[in-house]
Amino acid sequence: MDSGERNGSHTNHDRDQRPNGVNSEVFVAEKVQGKGKEPQQNMTPTSPMGPNALNGTASRLPAPEGAVIPADMQERLNQLPDEIVHITQGFMPLSTLLTRFAQKTHKDLATKIVELAQMPIPASAVNRNAPHASTDDNSAENVAKKHRLLEFAQNAHTDWTKAFVITSWSRNIEDVRKLIDLKVHLDKERSHYFDAINALGEVRRELGAARIPNPDLKTAVQVLSTGTAPWMPEFDYILPPPLTAKDLASTIANLNTLLSIRLNLHEYDKIPWQFKDYSIKSGRVCFRVAGEFDVDLGIADEDPESQFWFIDFRLLFSPSLKELPGPAFRHLEDKINIVLKDGLLGCYQLLHEVVLTHKISEFRRQAFELSRGKWIDALKVELLNRSLSIQYWVDRYGKDGPKSWIILGVHSGRRKDGRPDDKTTSRLSIRWFRNSKEVKETEIPFDSITISAVSLLKTVIAIHVSSILTSIYENMQKNPIFAKHEANLTLSISPDDPAESNLKVQLTKSEHLTVSMEPITGKFVFSPPSQMIASMERSINTLTKDPASDGHRFIENLRAFVTMEDITSHGLSAGWLRDQPLKINKEDLETKLAKKSLRMAWFRRASWVQNWWAVLQVGTDGERWFLVETESIPSETRISVSFEMKISGVSPTPTYGFLSRLSTYAAALIAHFVNLKTLHSLHARHTLQETNPSSRVKVPFILMRLSELLPSKNRSSRTNKAWARDCVKLMFQGLEVTAPEEVVPIAQLPAPQGKSSKARGDDTALPTVLVGIPGESASIPKQLAAGERAVVVTEARMSVPVPQALTILKERVDRDIAFDAKSGVFAFRLRSKVGETVIPAFIERAIRVERLVDFVEVLHKHEKTLKCEYISLGRIIFTYGYSESADAMEADDSTTYKATVDFGSTESVMTLELEKNNPHIRIVDTLTQVLNENQGLDGVATLLPLTLPALRALDAVEGAWGSLSANGQALVFVRAVEWYVIRYNIFSKQSAPRKVMFELRLQQRRGQPWWYIKRTDTRDRDGDDIDAVLKPLWNSSGTGWQGMRVNAVAQPSGMEDLVGQLDEVMRNFASEVDAPAIDVAPVIAQVKPPQRAPEAPMMATPQRQQPTPNQSQNQSQGRNTPLSHGKGSQNQGRNTSQQSQGQQRLGVNREIVEID
Repeated sequence: MDSGERNGSHTNHDRDQRPNGVNSEVFVAEKVQGKGKEPQQNMTPTSPMGPNALNGTASRLPAPEGAVIPADMQERLNQLPDEIVHITQGFMPLSTLLTRFAQKTHKDLATKIVELAQMPIPASAVNRNAPHASTDDNSAENVAKKHRLLEFAQNAHTDWTKAFVITSWSRNIEDVRKLIDLKVHLDKERSHYFDAINALGEVRRELGAARIPNPDLKTAVQVLSTGTAPWMPEFDYILPPPLTAKDLASTIANLNTLLSIRLNLHEYDKIPWQFKDYSIKSGRVCFRVAGEFDVDLGIADEDPESQFWFIDFRLLFSPSLKELPGPAFRHLEDKINIVLKDGLLGCYQLLHEVVLTHKISEFRRQAFELSRGKWIDALKVELLNRSLSIQYWVDRYGKDGPKSWIILGVHSGRRKDGRPDDKTTSRLSIRWFRNSKEVKETEIPFDSITISAVSLLKTVIAIHVSSILTSIYENMQKNPIFAKHEANLTLSISPDDPAESNLKVQLTKSEHLTVSMEPITGKFVFSPPSQMIASMERSINTLTKDPASDGHRFIENLRAFVTMEDITSHGLSAGWLRDQPLKINKEDLETKLAKKSLRMAWFRRASWVQNWWAVLQVGTDGERWFLVETESIPSETRISVSFEMKISGVSPTPTYGFLSRLSTYAAALIAHFVNLKTLHSLHARHTLQETNPSSRVKVPFILMRLSELLPSKNRSSRTNKAWARDCVKLMFQGLEVTAPEEVVPIAQLPAPQGKSSKARGDDTALPTVLVGIPGESASIPKQLAAGERAVVVTEARMSVPVPQALTILKERVDRDIAFDAKSGVFAFRLRSKVGETVIPAFIERAIRVERLVDFVEVLHKHEKTLKCEYISLGRIIFTYGYSESADAMEADDSTTYKATVDFGSTESVMTLELEKNNPHIRIVDTLTQVLNENQGLDGVATLLPLTLPALRALDAVEGAWGSLSANGQALVFVRAVEWYVIRYNIFSKQSAPRKVMFELRLQQRRGQPWWYIKRTDTRDRDGDDIDAVLKPLWNSSGTGWQGMRVNAVAQPSGMEDLVGQLDEVMRNFASEVDAPAIDVAPVIAQVKPPQRAPEAPMMATPQRQQPTPNQSQNQSQGRNTPLSHGKGSQNQGRNTSQQSQGQQRLGVNREIVEID
């Protein structure tokens, strides 16, 4: 140290230890050069050692007098040689050392103060009245306290003096570092000398065993010269003869016998339960422990009490060594032979524990390889004594997050009750810690025979992944959208491969999300990739530390966002405008709208008034739509009214059709609300009535009192009597996008697909109401989307007592008023803007009534089988051919037939006109008679669907025999509307033409219409060949028909099939008969039959099998009653009274409803 840096007094630690001699001159030179200035920090301090410090030379030689050393040479001399390694490890910061010294001193001082306080007080201090001989207290107690205080001060001074020395040396840190490097280098060189000495000593010790003793020359000379040595003893050993193969086989067999006797008699109760699987061969016994090892033992003595001896050992699991190395084998042999002295149990326990340890070591080896390979930075492997700890997903939740690991160790196998059990033994077991908590209820399966750390990790991670995905699945399954199966939520779990476990979530109708987890890192993987999905994937991987409990929230937020974007994109295309009022009051948002929502958006239509909005809220319970009326005040916008739109389903698919229907539904609710509000302001009593359940837009009717709305109080000025019933029904009809001046006829209105009049909320189905209801037409959403004008169409209905003379009045209808003369119902079409009331408009038009519709009730009654195409006061056009159970709107035009009823003649004679190729042309005259009788259109509408299948079948029969004119012909005779006869003329060369006749009659059985088919031509009692070919048909059944052994019955829907099969049987019979050479078919057979119309679907939905009209033949005969009858001799059914005919018609209609 330079003397200029020393302040105050120093101890002997500061003295320069440099010896005089060779280096003294250099030291003097340094002192002279450094006098009055700071020493150079980059100069190596002069070595304190003498000339023989290193390799017999001085560390630094004195420079010749007057010689000048170059700067670069001086720099090289100051640096250590390359052989000396620079030490960079094991250093402690000086600040840490001083801090520890200060802490230690403070702690020692506090301890010393407490210690002094606990020492006894001197007697002089206790007795304050005692005279003080002197100022110093030299009592023993006081001296002891001073001694201990001085001892503390001396120790503290020593420590801080050392700290001062170290601090002083730290000023020359470069020199100190070089000194440390040199010290380490010298210690290393010194260790080489010690190692060489130890190696020479070891060689000296080993040479003792390899030394050859001195030769015994005396004995060698005696033996070589005489052949004997008298002083050497004679042992008289007799060499045994060499063993032959037979002797070896006999010896081995003897050993096998001894081993068998010993193990089955003497050692039977001593053999461990795990050693029960053994085999004896080749003079040894092989004990096998499945999945662990094979050990071969032998005996060296016939004594059953002698011990077994170890022969060989093999491992039975993989991967493992096929053969143990020599040292390991000999060590194991010595250990086993020692424990075999106590019996076989010790041998098993030793080898069993060795195998378990070796398996754990193999798991550890593979785990370390994984941590350095593919699973790098994802695994942490630690050896805990004998057990092995493998931590997976190391960086999944950060440094302070929860950890997950497994501990592979050895379980003792002891029973919990403490009772001993020979069958139980120690085994490998796994303890699983998930999120820093041990999971005891889950059993981890693993293979202890084929050791695979990868399989073990995959199994554990698969269970971990399954628990996370299952928890997310269960949390999301509670949401109504998934609980009601409106969106798919599928969980797929793999027990051994975590990459195959996934959770599939339906976000929208077209978008699905697959949630899986990466096995190595434990992070979530969302697919298919997109910008929003990738963002949510990053969020769930970084923000949550317990995905099992809160991972579902991220998926729910993602679904809410995607759903909102999907609804917004479709809504904008369907004409909705996304906007939001300015400065919405936050308190109103919290109190008047749903609280539990993840996303919220405001929509409106261009045709709405400015203060009405549709609010969409997307949450865990699906989508909820609210209608909101706002009012603006100078500072903010308040919500005056809000109510939820009840939509079927939790999360309906936001298609263009749904959003268009939603626009109609919202307009209906707004109109309904403003109308009720107006009635309330007028103090008019009113009530609500539920709409038809089949209506898709369910808005209740409003029933009002006409007397409280009209100025006349519903009193005629002439008679002072009520001219109309006091109840008025107000109901929503839809939106209209046409111009107000345009009148749209009903035939030109866009017909709703698959919707009847009931589905539109029209319970009386007045077809003359000229209201352009868009319904679900494909063109309407486009017009609305284009921003065209749309108004609300509301229908108001009222009834008046209709006199008989009013039925003959001609049409005198206003463009917005319709009147049903039969029921006395007036219908008003009222237009208004969405958000405006129609009550004033209704009051203005309430007197404008007069309209007659003659067949409205009939069309409504048969709306399932008849569809009105055009109606006026003199003419009605309708189509039929629909199934009674199907909706009339859903039938194909190619399967229907059109009929026209003209009732505008002055003679009051109604005519029925049918198109060409209509099957009912055959009975059009009879139907016209029914139309002009008491039954009227009701009777015709009842007979048309019942006879249509039979007439189709008869047309098909006539057309099928056109190609078989040489073999026969089929003729159809009409006896009545419900009675037909088919006559087959079969031609043959050997005999005269045969006539086979079948009767088809429509009859009623227990209120059900049935067609009854039987053969009526004359034949023998036992039947003929035609009966034989008909027998399979009479004994079979089909859809809608049933064979009755000698005849058959069919429902109307099965009549066409039955007649077709009957005709096929007859055609096959005729084709097998030898036809004459000359075609003798009558002229009627040459006429081309009418084309068979395509078969119309009779039932829209599958029917359950109808019971046969009679379950036993005895019960069926004589009990069938005809449904209706024709003219002539068959008219006995029509000659009944008018009352019975009315009851019969009502019965038919009632049965049709029951079939539907």
